[in-house]
Amino acid sequence: MLYVIDCSFSSAMFLPDEKSEEVRNFFKRRTPDDRIYIPILWWYETVSVLNTSLKRDRIQHTDAEETLALFGAMRFITDSEYGTQFSKELYELAQVYHVTPYDAVCLELTKRTKAKLKSHDENLLTAARKIGAI
Repeated sequence: MLYVIDCSFSSAMFLPDEKSEEVRNFFKRRTPDDRIYIPILWWYETVSVLNTSLKRDRIQHTDAEETLALFGAMRFITDSEYGTQFSKELYELAQVYHVTPYDAVCLELTKRTKAKLKSHDENLLTAARKIGAI
């Protein structure tokens, strides 16, 4: 199965007050044939969440390091699409589905790879349902 995950989904794996059994089960039940795509933006968003969580004492420094190591070991497929045509597609998706351009990145990747989207962002999930990616 092909999946795209966004930062809201993966963050529920390590943030104490957002931990989700759904997220843990998703990662535990992965099979060798499953492929998980992430946009390159996901790495920056994840580091930002970790950094903010450290500043707010939601997690400890060792938790952040362990999380990055764990995500590094998961062998996500990092997509790095860019350019004028890509930007045009993001703009159009953001306008049509009323999502942020950042969320449009996940929506576009989901659409292009014909994957299923995993997110905790309701606006993004609504858009993904409209394109049949849930």
